Amino acid sequence: MENENVLGYIDNVTSFGIIAPKRRSIIITDKRLLILNVSSTSSAAADAGFAYAFGIFGRGMANRATKEEIENVTQKLSQMNLDDVLKSDPDNLALNNGDILEIEIDRHNIQIKTNQKTYKYNLANPDIKNKDSDVYNNYVQTLKAAFGDKVKAR
Repeated sequence: MENENVLGYIDNVTSFGIIAPKRRSIIITDKRLLILNVSSTSSAAADAGFAYAFGIFGRGMANRATKEEIENVTQKLSQMNLDDVLKSDPDNLALNNGDILEIEIDRHNIQIKTNQKTYKYNLANPDIKNKDSDVYNNYVQTLKAAFGDKVKAR
């Protein structure tokens, strides 16, 4: 999309997957919100391996191990041609900002409501749970810059 400005992103969100969670990142622009698949073979293997070996604590270890990898991938994607990025994976999708009715976010989940569908993801960046970290506040500020009062932060 021409003359589109990236306002920020929310990296490392997850949705249910068969073996391991599907990792995605959300890139927010002044025109649309892109939900991009950033799962890689290594992060899926880490999720499955750590979870199998260590249970719920293993998932936390996998989140920490893949945090920087996903953040780097998301940052690179946000600087590329976003239309090409969208086409690169059939699981990628874009929502026009005008179609978004409400976004609810807390330190665990983000829920994006449109007329057609509600998209719900877990926030998997381990820094989001740390109250001393600015990660959560940065997510909220970026969303509010694009969506104003449609954002409900809890």
